[in-house]
Amino acid sequence: MGFKGDKSGRKKTTEAYAAVSGQPAGASGLFKWKLWILGNKKINVLIVDDEEALLNSLKRRLGVRDFNVIAVNRGEKALEVACHNLVDVAVVDIKMPGIKGQDVMLALKEKYPWMEIIILTGHGSFDPEGEGLADKIHSCLGKPCDLATLQDALIDAYRKTVMNRRKIGPREMNAMLNTADKNSPDDLLQHLKEIDGKL
Repeated sequence: MGFKGDKSGRKKTTEAYAAVSGQPAGASGLFKWKLWILGNKKINVLIVDDEEALLNSLKRRLGVRDFNVIAVNRGEKALEVACHNLVDVAVVDIKMPGIKGQDVMLALKEKYPWMEIIILTGHGSFDPEGEGLADKIHSCLGKPCDLATLQDALIDAYRKTVMNRRKIGPREMNAMLNTADKNSPDDLLQHLKEIDGKL
């Protein structure tokens, strides 16, 4: 899908921007889509947590692993950020001041149904199935969560996001990842980025 050419091609491009961003495909859609493609070579992860130390640590440690971490400490900020950034995966804490994590997650899924969401919580009493949320989240991780576990969850969540966004079935995705080294997170991530058009 190019940026030059006839009006029908340009219309499809602005429609694609609208589909992934949730924003209207207006006259500025083409320009915004260009900026998004240029600025989204990494996997965009939105992390919502009121623990500043955790946010800073995850932003630093995931940043060197090909993730672009957008860290916010309140649910209101998360919803605003999602309106202006192409978020691939969201990691949401349940217990936060202001808008609850559960409400943030539901709002994100309503507006961006293709987005996969990971719950990260220090409250062992949270039960996604009991809350009726099991079908709306990718996974639920408890705090403290080691980096390798979080990274694996992020990669698998991104795989599901790509499938949702690109309308790729499980069998087709498995075939597309056939040459990826499943034991190498970096190689798997590179293959997924290629499928998603980030490379």
